[in-house]
Amino acid sequence: MLLFLMDIIIKSFNRPYYLERCLRSIYQFIQGDFRVRVLDDGTPPKYLDRIRELFPQAAIFTSALYEAKVAALQAHVAGERPFDQRTIPTALWHKHVAEGSEVFLLLEDDIWLTGPIQLDEIARHMISQHLDLVKISWLGNDQVITGKKVPLNEQLEEIIPHIPLASELLVLNRFGVRSTLQRLGLMRLVRRDFQLQLPVYTLYGVASAFFSRAYWLYLWDDKQARADELQQLQKAGQWYQNQGGRYAKSRVELTKTSFITSTTNMYKGVNLDIFAFNQHLNDAWLSGKLDSMENFPKDFSQSYLGGFLTAANDPRTTVEEWAKWIDRFKAQYIGFGCEVE
Repeated sequence: MLLFLMDIIIKSFNRPYYLERCLRSIYQFIQGDFRVRVLDDGTPPKYLDRIRELFPQAAIFTSALYEAKVAALQAHVAGERPFDQRTIPTALWHKHVAEGSEVFLLLEDDIWLTGPIQLDEIARHMISQHLDLVKISWLGNDQVITGKKVPLNEQLEEIIPHIPLASELLVLNRFGVRSTLQRLGLMRLVRRDFQLQLPVYTLYGVASAFFSRAYWLYLWDDKQARADELQQLQKAGQWYQNQGGRYAKSRVELTKTSFITSTTNMYKGVNLDIFAFNQHLNDAWLSGKLDSMENFPKDFSQSYLGGFLTAANDPRTTVEEWAKWIDRFKAQYIGFGCEVE
């Protein structure tokens, strides 16, 4: 029997009320030997200290810009200046993936497990079958997992990818078609560019997936300072074409995520300050008033979180504007065919 100490890596930023939920779900559902690494990019120290008290077995590491981001959050909430720290901590992620297990589970703080996962079984299949990626969530959207499904065992099925020619040419840049159109200024004429990208997500996942260490390191450059998923999709396509990548999924989805909160998203015409929003919920959580497992395994109920906004009595975070924000946020995913409840 394969005994495998697997890393579970959690990307975290300023939502400890979800981070606690994520961690509790890990210790509830994961079967096998593992270690948790929380890679945090700016959650203020008082909240991280509470997480450490609750989960002393979880190791927490902070990014190079941690202090600057904490200061920027505090300045924003105080009304001194808008939050302007938009870089991503790729070097931190890269370091811990490179130092970690041969295959690992990647989550984000607002993602939680909803069913049992046997790590030894996943590790055995990934290593023996040379799988690069095993998805455990796809938001109910079959468009992001295209191709033939071949059973591997009772829990997993391999994905034999099918990437449409238009996606190969205009997303993966086969034969330099995308580059040529960009050079001629014609990419703006390509309609529904994101719809062309969707099938390529068969080869890639932001989180809610097991990765081989080699594959993830190929996808990410440790000097990449801004989120650019097109870059990751193109590198995923290169790996598939050049390395003969192999991919799989769980037969049922095993995580959920939030469609009623965010870390940084704000919308023109909606008067919701997402940074102040999270501050109120973080403080309610720290004081013991907000139960991180309310309504689990579903997301928090809106009426529950709305009560904390009402109590805060902050014109930047009214329940009415939050409802408008939710509609705008969900609409993006509904338009891509995702399930958002």
